[in-house]
Amino acid sequence: MRFALADTLPHATSCDLLALLVSEPGSLGAAASAVDKQLGGRLADAARADGFTGKRDCTLLLHALDSPFRRVLLVGAGRPLGPEAVRRFAAVAVRAAGPVRASRVALAVPADGTAADGDVPLEYLRAAVEGAGLAAYRFDRYRSRDDAGPDETVLLARGEHSALARVARQAEIAVAATSRARDLVNEPANVLTPSALADLARDIAARDGLGCRVIDLDDAREMGMGLFAAVAAGSAQPPKFIVLDYKPEGAAPAAGTSRAPGAGSGSLGPRTIALAGKGITFDSGGLSIKTAGGMATMKGDMAGAAAVIATMGSLRDLAVPVRVLGIAPATENMINGGATRPGDIVRGLGGKTVEINNTDAEGRLVLADAIAFAVREGVGEVIDLATLTGSCVVALGDHTGGVMSNDQPLADRLLAAAKAAGEQLWQLPLYEEFTDAMRGEISDLKNSSGREAGAERAAAFMAEFAGGTPWAHLDIAGPAFNEDRKAPPYVPLGGTGYGVRTLLRYLESAAGR
Repeated sequence: MRFALADTLPHATSCDLLALLVSEPGSLGAAASAVDKQLGGRLADAARADGFTGKRDCTLLLHALDSPFRRVLLVGAGRPLGPEAVRRFAAVAVRAAGPVRASRVALAVPADGTAADGDVPLEYLRAAVEGAGLAAYRFDRYRSRDDAGPDETVLLARGEHSALARVARQAEIAVAATSRARDLVNEPANVLTPSALADLARDIAARDGLGCRVIDLDDAREMGMGLFAAVAAGSAQPPKFIVLDYKPEGAAPAAGTSRAPGAGSGSLGPRTIALAGKGITFDSGGLSIKTAGGMATMKGDMAGAAAVIATMGSLRDLAVPVRVLGIAPATENMINGGATRPGDIVRGLGGKTVEINNTDAEGRLVLADAIAFAVREGVGEVIDLATLTGSCVVALGDHTGGVMSNDQPLADRLLAAAKAAGEQLWQLPLYEEFTDAMRGEISDLKNSSGREAGAERAAAFMAEFAGGTPWAHLDIAGPAFNEDRKAPPYVPLGGTGYGVRTLLRYLESAAGR
């Protein structure tokens, strides 16, 4: 779907569907009132007849064949008005365009709750592009039916054109990255193998001028990645430990960084941010096998890696000002005669030994090696994303991620980035007793210790591999894969791409730190 900016008044805009946002308690506001006047009062009459009050996501559609716009759609914003209300408004409008075959949609981006003229807040414009673009997403490569939506969305917004265009472009990049992550999560596991994910990473690196190294199983073992290798042991698909390296334009290489990531130089420096994403392309649970129902969505257990790879593919377009290392330990967790057994003890890259007492707690194992890898490379901070625990879903629900960190300023920055992106994120604690619960009896650590505080204990396990490096863990088990038809209107069923927009906001703001 194409986007265009225009500063024409809504009632003078030529389009198939004109969408107007209305806040509770239902007052039409200046923009809708001007449209109503052109329609001879029919819009207000229809709103009264239908009891339209501006309740969130409620709509009223009116045909207007004698006007520049063929149809007008009122979309309720609820209260209060803000970027999230605008994001939902745009998504509802784009979704409504499909059934009426509206090819050109115009969104009147509000200046505030009532005015039709004046400069629109830049965050409102960004939210409108995100809502429209995310709602237009379709994963239809395996379907013969055409579910096409609108071809073009026109954003009616007044303000300084260069600033509006810049923000709209940032939003389009975020939408494209989120859509790529959604595609990866939605692909079936027989298509998106670790090797296929590595090939995609190579393609992104070649297109965007990123460094790329793919570490195979033998090399991973030689480097000391025993935890990653243990998870991969039961699969016929070869695992791939993927490392992408983004350097800002004009950045001078730090001393000792001429070698590819993985050389263990330890000198990437405090201005380097590592992103690590759990990349289990299918999770059977291993010998601690899941139920059939529990495996139903396990092609999406690589949503963390999808978010990281999609984010890395957008950094050049956004001119992110800091160096970023993207790490995706990709493997299946399967069963064969060589699979890891409950009770096996393995040594990770960080040197610690781990008793694997639950092979279905595998995500924390591959991430432990990924975090240790980033620390060994000398990065300034590490952020990991993982569909890690059902406990986090129990605690926070299907649409909210949990963040746990050993560094409160880092956690605060991530929470602020998530709020700006419109992705729900809530901080959970990391108490010392959670770490104590993960201590092994005959090993340094064990990878599971019961259901109580499961999300926090899993995070405490991974924190042991971060050491003193600032680190934050995002448990995205709930919001990464959507099965709820009552989700926000810009969130599809299946892969959601959760985390991409938060990471991009975070990295865009890195210049100010």
